[in-house]
Amino acid sequence: MATTTLSEKGQVVIPAELRSKAKLRPGDRFEVRLDPSGALVFTPLPRDPLLALRGTFTGSRPLTEELLAERRRERDRG
Repeated sequence: MATTTLSEKGQVVIPAELRSKAKLRPGDRFEVRLDPSGALVFTPLPRDPLLALRGTFTGSRPLTEELLAERRRERDRG
């Protein structure tokens, strides 16, 4: 288990071994929250939010197919 100290400026140093294992780099951003047990939880945010969305919508029909199908249904109804 690693330990660290809170500086007077409110800064916390993440030990090198943990930074390496988590593949953290200078400038990385984190979400910080207090969980119900009182523990601080640091969650790294994606470096590129757009790349983080990659694959989110896989498995669903492409939007163009959905739109064309809707238009066909409307046309068939009259």
